[in-house]
Amino acid sequence: MTETIDKALEIAGIGIVGVFVFMILFYLMILGLDKLFPYKEEITIEDSFMEEDYNEEGE
Repeated sequence: MTETIDKALEIAGIGIVGVFVFMILFYLMILGLDKLFPYKEEITIEDSFMEEDYNEEGE
């Protein structure tokens, strides 16, 4: 009976380590993609009108 429990704990441990390894690799892939394709905020038409209004008021 103890042999079965030991084997089950070993398999569970391997599974948990596998999940954490996958999560770390996935996180590193996300960081790499973020470096490769950085986020650029786009200026919409509404934003450009708001900036013009702001500049016209002289503030």
